[in-house]
Amino acid sequence: MASRALNRIGTVVVALVMLGLGFLVFWNVFGMGPYGDSCRFAVGCKSFYCLHHAQRGSAQVTAPGRCTKDCSSDSECGEGAVCVVLSSQALDDLPPFGKPDKACMKVIELPPDMRR
Repeated sequence: MASRALNRIGTVVVALVMLGLGFLVFWNVFGMGPYGDSCRFAVGCKSFYCLHHAQRGSAQVTAPGRCTKDCSSDSECGEGAVCVVLSSQALDDLPPFGKPDKACMKVIELPPDMRR
């Protein structure tokens, strides 16, 4: 009797582990946003870099979250973004380990009255 109960409990545990792993695979394939997608948390991005800052002129300002990636030049970032050395505030947006030195950051245009 006890052997049969333990066998069923073991089966349920294995099934739950398999469902959990299946969910993680599903999340990794379909749930994470690509570069440039909006995000709230790092786990929402395939790169695990959700940046809540943007470049306005020469300043890095708070902005809605956006999935980013590490870079070495502006050409890697695409249109509307630049490769910048991240400020300490922008670095705080990223996970605690494996932070890049430079990352792609969205450019916010200056208002017309501030352009020169």
